[in-house]
Amino acid sequence: MSELWNLSSSVAFISVGISMYGVVAYLAGILDGDTRPRFASWAAWCTANTVFAVVAYLEGAHLAAGINAAAAIMNAAVIAVAIMRGVSLRPGDAIDVACLLSSIACVLVTVGVTEKAFGALLAVCANVIATIPTLRHAWSKPQEETWQMFAANAFAGFLGVFGVLLASGYQFSSVAGPLITMVGNVGLVALTVGRGRLADAAVVPARVG
Repeated sequence: MSELWNLSSSVAFISVGISMYGVVAYLAGILDGDTRPRFASWAAWCTANTVFAVVAYLEGAHLAAGINAAAAIMNAAVIAVAIMRGVSLRPGDAIDVACLLSSIACVLVTVGVTEKAFGALLAVCANVIATIPTLRHAWSKPQEETWQMFAANAFAGFLGVFGVLLASGYQFSSVAGPLITMVGNVGLVALTVGRGRLADAAVVPARVG
């Protein structure tokens, strides 16, 4: 059992380390002024990951709780740096409002409902809603997103799922966080890179002479 725990813990540490690499790249992009994150998305992701961490801890899945807590802390770091660089906190449209409302609903449900798996399910919904503004942003302005962060998080999510399955087997409340992280970030990488290449191809160089 200890060998299994050691393997799952090692995978989890690698997962968090890869996520940290991606976040550092994203923070550097924000500080350079090249990356402009959507505040509503990151606020909802932070709340959802916090809920995932609380639910996993209450279910006894401490490894999953640690992975999700680390993700929430990194989300909070992005929010803090974005605020420092002057990113607007005001919702830009109805989707932004939906992100913030889903975040509040996650917290209320997790506090007030005995069945914590329902809180995890709502956090998944909040995570999906939170991804929509960033998907739209990546489509319209791919140069303002840092794809390396999404790629790192996608791989980290995969390792997180693997580590949680090794540690405690399949439990929706424990595996939901890293699983939705993996799926969402795979989509963001594909869109950011693909749309960026299309945008570059559409630029016609000016003729000189």
